[in-house]
Formats: sequence, structure tokens, C-alpha cells
Amino acid sequence: MFKKKLHLLGLILFFLMVSKPFAVAQKKVKEIKIKEVKGVATGGDLETIDQVTQRAINEAKVEALKRAGIAENISSFSDYFRSEDNESYDELFTSDILSDIRGAVKNVEVLDTKKRFDQSGRLKIEVIINCTVIKYLTEKDMTFDAWVEGVGMFYQNEENLIFTIKPSKDTYLKIFIFGESEAFQLFPSEYEPSYLLKEGQQHKFPSETIDYTLFTHKKSEIHRMVMVFMKEDIPYTKEVEYKEIIDWIFSIPPDMRAIKSFGFSVVQEDKMKDNN
Repeated sequence: MFKKKLHLLGLILFFLMVSKPFAVAQKKVKEIKIKEVKGVATGGDLETIDQVTQRAINEAKVEALKRAGIAENISSFSDYFRSEDNESYDELFTSDILSDIRGAVKNVEVLDTKKRFDQSGRLKIEVIINCTVIKYLTEKDMTFDAWVEGVGMFYQNEENLIFTIKPSKDTYLKIFIFGESEAFQLFPSEYEPSYLLKEGQQHKFPSETIDYTLFTHKKSEIHRMVMVFMKEDIPYTKEVEYKEIIDWIFSIPPDMRAIKSFGFSVVQEDKMKDNN
């Protein structure tokens, strides 16, 4: 059978996935509109006005979560927002933040921004926002998981990525790959449609109709593969980037999702030679 090659670097592919509305998932969250929440931040020596303003907005988000009754795991929200500021989203997928957070903030509207300097000459910014808090009505399902085998730490240039997945319960799956400069939705795609992965059965990726061929123009390039397992086939319709992926994950109740993350490098030369 002729195999189409899907190159994970060098070409950006975006797919629009169409699925039935996730009615069950929507019943497991509560949306609470929060109005006129204040957030304040004081700037550091090397911070720009935009960076300080964003920190003030994040402080207002945390306050909105408290108003909505989500006082637990506030430290996880602070860690998430700090990662958001630094654009270090990779840390989110290697931590417990996605499991610990019990809600999310969306539809942020900045009503007012005030700037002044304190007695030490540091910039102080105060914002007022309206937003919507998503409050989860369920806890993480500890029995909903998947075993993934075959993902290595190093791949040679133009080597194929092959792995197997065995879910603990029936699941649907989205797979994203992030390189140092590009990102892709690996599965599902126009070559491999979404399907139900059956409980306790081993599923091989890719299918017989496609290769997952890795390549890089660099001597070594770091990638991260993120697998999102879901009890419903919840669509993802945004551009493939960290912030959009995180917001989408937060829209799924914790008992209906599980996250797996794998880091690996694609190298031009044999890694053993590099170590000598």
C-alpha cells in the first residue's frame, strides 16, 4: 500500500475537526460571570509596560477565581499564569498543574487600566476586568488513563515515529507535536480520521496509510508530543499553539480527560558520536 508521509517540521498544517456537540461535558461545568475585578502589579527593573499589565490582569483572574469559590489550588493558578507570562508553556505539560486546577478563566474584558509610580519609582499598574469563570463540578477520574509504548528520546533525521496506545477505558484522542519553531496536530488528520480507542486494546500509530516522518534542518531539535485522551470526541478548531491548546484543555472537565506528554530530540548525526 502506498504510504503518504506526514512531515512534522517544515510545513505547518492546521485541521478543522467537526464533531457532535459535547453535551455531557458541558453539563459538568458551571460558567460564572464575574464583574469589575481588580488586579494590581508592580513592575520589575527589566519588565515592559505590557508585561506588568499582563501580570495585573492575571492577579485579577486569580481574584475572580476566588470570588467564584475556587479557592483551592490557587498556587497552581499562579504557576500557570507565570508560565503564561514567560511563554514557557512546555513546563505545563511536565507538571501537575493541568490536573490540580479546578477551574478556568475566559472572555476577559479589560474595563480600565491605571498606571502610576510608587515611592520607589517603580511602575504600578491597576486593572479592572470582567470575565467568565469556568468552575468544574467533577474531580479527576483516576481510573481514566492510557499506556503509551514506543516513544523514544532520540530520533535520527527522517526516521519514523511509531508507538502503541492501550487505554484503560474507551477514549478518543488528539495528538499535538510542538517543535522549536512549528506546531502540528498529528492525530486526527485528513489521512487518519478520529475513532474510538477501545478499552484494554492495543492501538498502533500511525495506521497503514501514513508514516510519521520526523526531520530537522538543525543538528538537534527538541520536540514535545502532547496526547489528550477524552471520553467524548470533543473538537479542536483553533490554530495549533500552546495557549490555544491549554485553553481548550481547560474547557474539558477533569473527569473526562487525561494528558500524556513526551519530549524527544530529532538529530542530524548519530547521538553516540556527539557523546564521544
